[in-house]
Amino acid sequence: MASVDRIADFFAEKTARRGVALLVFLGLLFAFRHLAVLLVFFVSFERALFFTAGFLSRRFKWKRLPALLLVLLVAALGLTLAGWISAGRLAKLVVETRETLPQRIATMREHPWYAALQEHLPDSDDLAKSAEHYAQDVAKSAAAIGRVFLSALIGLILAIVYFLDEERIRAFRDRLSPRTLFGTLVRWGEHLAESVSLTVQVQLVVAGCNAVLTLPVLLLLGVPHVPALMLLIFVSGLIPVVGNLISGAVLVVLAYQVKGWFGVGLFVGLTFVLHKIESYYLNPRLTARHVALPGFVLILSLIAWEHLLGFAGLFVSFPVLFLVGKIRSEFQEEDAPPPAEPVTAPPAG
Repeated sequence: MASVDRIADFFAEKTARRGVALLVFLGLLFAFRHLAVLLVFFVSFERALFFTAGFLSRRFKWKRLPALLLVLLVAALGLTLAGWISAGRLAKLVVETRETLPQRIATMREHPWYAALQEHLPDSDDLAKSAEHYAQDVAKSAAAIGRVFLSALIGLILAIVYFLDEERIRAFRDRLSPRTLFGTLVRWGEHLAESVSLTVQVQLVVAGCNAVLTLPVLLLLGVPHVPALMLLIFVSGLIPVVGNLISGAVLVVLAYQVKGWFGVGLFVGLTFVLHKIESYYLNPRLTARHVALPGFVLILSLIAWEHLLGFAGLFVSFPVLFLVGKIRSEFQEEDAPPPAEPVTAPPAG
């Protein structure tokens, strides 16, 4: 009994409780770091279901299950229709690129610019030939793509279960004491989910801007398969910072097939401009609404995390800043003195 009292006294101290909570929370993040992709899919699907099926349930006084089934049916029909429309276009694009790209590469190697480059890079022939081996890397990445799809499926199932059981989960959550270790960890987990949701929302805005700004250039150059390319631009725009570079590389190849070096120069310039708009305007401006830090600090954080974790650091920067800000605000509220009670004048005697 005395040991229980000592443990209770230990956790009654704010510093000790905060230190243990931070260590446990960081330990959980490290232990389950490989489930980060699953968390992103779960949060995205959960927020989407509450936005759509939740709206139908509230608006028309339906039970959650019928509203959920309707949303899933509409989503399945939409994806099937989009796949049926775009499958033929994508297949045609792949076939045309496979048939014409070798000839385009051969023509590029005969260009005077290539000869000038070869004088400065004696191994340029070996570099050009090594491009043929990149297909092996693409094949190896198929397993990773399969894991992503599996995470998406599991995330959707978890989101559906959470949507249907949300009332009971909320009731259990409300019974937790906010000052206990478990209650603190649950609350910080909610902050983590919120940071993921905000990150996805920011990237949706960025991806939409990239697609809208690129569409006029595609139409101006007369690049074929515009709907499929717009989908590619939007999906790649969901990847912070480097997403438009990925789509830009594909568009440069297609632009060369259509307009030669003029198209290449145009899309290289467009990719550069979009990259700067996203890195130095959109991302800092959108994230500053949720993190009370200057845009310069947000950019430095992005660079630092990319240096520490590589590509994954591009996704970590904003959630870390958001989490730190939320936890810091909680500590400040806990340390704030209680509001002074108003002084009442003594009754006149």
